[in-house]
Amino acid sequence: MPAAPISLDVAVCTYKRPERVAELLPQLLSQVRELEGIESRVLVVDNDPAGSARDRIAAEIAGGAVDDARGSECVHVVVEAAPGLSAARNRALDEAADRDLLVFIDDDELPGEGWLAKLVAVYRSTGAVGVTGPVESVFEKQPDPWVASAPVFRRARRPTGTPVRSAATNNLLLDMAVVRRLGLGFDPRFAFTGGEDTFFTRSLVARAGEMVWCDEAVVSEIVPAERATREWVLTRARRNAETWAWVRLLDVSGWRRARRRAEFTARGAALWLVGSARALTARGAGAARQALRAQHEHRAAGGRGILRATLRGPTTAPYAR
Repeated sequence: MPAAPISLDVAVCTYKRPERVAELLPQLLSQVRELEGIESRVLVVDNDPAGSARDRIAAEIAGGAVDDARGSECVHVVVEAAPGLSAARNRALDEAADRDLLVFIDDDELPGEGWLAKLVAVYRSTGAVGVTGPVESVFEKQPDPWVASAPVFRRARRPTGTPVRSAATNNLLLDMAVVRRLGLGFDPRFAFTGGEDTFFTRSLVARAGEMVWCDEAVVSEIVPAERATREWVLTRARRNAETWAWVRLLDVSGWRRARRRAEFTARGAALWLVGSARALTARGAGAARQALRAQHEHRAAGGRGILRATLRGPTTAPYAR
């Protein structure tokens, strides 16, 4: 029996990266064409009030760079002037309000072969409220062993079908009927810190059901040279830990929040102290020693981030304008 027809948007939220979007767009259109029995389009939410991505896409389509007979019909571009991640992602939810599925991918990523079809297949086979998959880092320039081994670039893999409690919007399919029923949106408190996607998906799972992993639906994150540095990695480790702790503190209230705050304070201090001590013992010139040191220093930075979030709230705002 054939699967019921569905409609789908693939959303890309972007801010002043028109070149990245121009590179990504043809690949997304190719993925959309592979879907059978699905009404689909690519949705670009340009968070630049000047519309830099909108103008670049219009030029690409007019110039024939987008090799698709229905390019202008399959691409829907909107400008969201309100700044921040939450505003851009909420605009994507609004634009996809009448769609069955919404799939997010970042503007600095490229989809692997069959990525979109694999996400949809797992959704159809499991009935999950969301499906997420792996992100593999691809360096524009080969970094040193410390950077290459940093956990921020070496993400976990899981068997397909594994339930997950939260996910990022860099590779995520959402059941829009469930999102609409619950009235979910991305919390503006995370607009400039990040973590809005983790908070959103944790709420989705807590209120609606299971979200699962699809290990075959791979996207590649392009890592430019300016991010392949110790400074960037450790800053990212602190920020990720800040948002990790802050999201979980906002999950609860009252005495539960006070208890969790105390637990996180102890955890952050332990990670910081133990990670720092072990990093000192892992000093050395070899690649193996560098990799071990990177893991310990990453853990120590994460501990500092947890402490910051529990004592003062998030202090790192990488997306501030």
